[in-house]
Amino acid sequence: MAKILIATLGTGQLKDDDTSIREYREAVYRFLDSGKTYKTSFIAAALSDHLQVDKLYLIGTSKSMWEEVYRYFSTASEQSVDDDYWVELHERIKDLNPRDEKLTDKELSRVNEAIDDYLKHIQPEATGGSRCFIIDYGLDEREIWNNFDVMMQIGETLTEDDEIYLDITHAFRSIPLFLYIMLDLIRILKLKRDFKLGGLYYGMLDVIREMGYAPIVDLSPLYNMTLWTRGAYNFLNFGNGYLLADLVSNQELSDRIMNISDIVNINFIDEFKREIDRLAGLLNDANSKDPLIKYMEPYLMTFVDRFKGINSSSQLQLTLAKWYFEHKRFAQCYICLAEAIVSRILEEYRARDSKIKWNNANRNKIKYLIYKTNFDTMEKFKDLCDLYREISTTRNLIAHAGFADEKELYKDKAHKNFTSNRQKSVATKIDYKDAINKINSHMRNTENHVFNNKHLKEIPDLFPFNKLSGN
Repeated sequence: MAKILIATLGTGQLKDDDTSIREYREAVYRFLDSGKTYKTSFIAAALSDHLQVDKLYLIGTSKSMWEEVYRYFSTASEQSVDDDYWVELHERIKDLNPRDEKLTDKELSRVNEAIDDYLKHIQPEATGGSRCFIIDYGLDEREIWNNFDVMMQIGETLTEDDEIYLDITHAFRSIPLFLYIMLDLIRILKLKRDFKLGGLYYGMLDVIREMGYAPIVDLSPLYNMTLWTRGAYNFLNFGNGYLLADLVSNQELSDRIMNISDIVNINFIDEFKREIDRLAGLLNDANSKDPLIKYMEPYLMTFVDRFKGINSSSQLQLTLAKWYFEHKRFAQCYICLAEAIVSRILEEYRARDSKIKWNNANRNKIKYLIYKTNFDTMEKFKDLCDLYREISTTRNLIAHAGFADEKELYKDKAHKNFTSNRQKSVATKIDYKDAINKINSHMRNTENHVFNNKHLKEIPDLFPFNKLSGN
């Protein structure tokens, strides 16, 4: 793990008594949390000392005052300044047209060394590895994409365990904004796990006359707003609340969101209902320390309200199937649809005898009813049977990643000997597009032929439960 400060560098101003030397004006910077102050012309130096960073990445244009960075950090680390190098770099920058050419890594290598010398001077354990990155002004699309490439190069140097700090005090206002956006993109694209943003700092030179110092403010709550937005979006649209759970300070609320995310991904429906009801209560009652929760609560409740108060397992499974389909999670949709049909029929038996359990053996009896009795010859149940068989066959195909053969498709104990040509025909014609395109009609038909089938109540009389086999 490394602590890395990423800072921007501008062109500075010419000293009043010297028309060749550029510098930032010296200022007193104060950290508001500790009251500690630094008098320096480089806020990056103050941040490096205060945070005890391992390396410093400086981002600027070819016209930025790289020669002053070299002089300042060499002097601050009590190293001798090579005046010839300073002059050479200064003249090179002065004569360079940044739209035609850029400073090279080789030309800036001694600047990198000077920064590392400073970091090791203030903290002997610093790993080093500081770098200067040259970007364009960003005047047109070409330059913007060139800058994009540079930012992605920075991303390639970051690892998941790094602790990142940003300084956006200097340079064109567009560069800190660009850096802020790019860091979020790097975080999403490159890293499997979020690296830690330790701070987003801005030295408020604007109020130095009023306050007598430039307060260094940490704007990371603004950056965290993007995390909250993404966390809420992922939870509401995909049921993945892992990021949101990490951000929520209320531990019980965080646990509920985490549990729901796990359940949605593994599809354990019974536990889902309990966790949804608990989450609803917490959202209504929780006094969260997180300022954004009160704004997000109405949107989180739209997710909760969709499932809250559903009393039957079959209705919850159907509702989840619809939600999965809307968010293109087709495999889970098929699983829930198939189980919703079995649950709905089993509920009719349980309405007659509450001692009938929700166990797998009893669910197999319902599958036995569909596949091995004359249930499917009755006109009022024929469509239900055909529907379940097609949904179940597709679900089994999905469970085997599309590679199931006939034996695997029909390995369920309840229908292992079912070999009708009609059902085999269904299996051989299914491809992934068919499976997706038919979901809408499957859900509609599940409501019509199962949930709205007024004859379902007759099933326990026509096919007594104790006469059904689960084998």
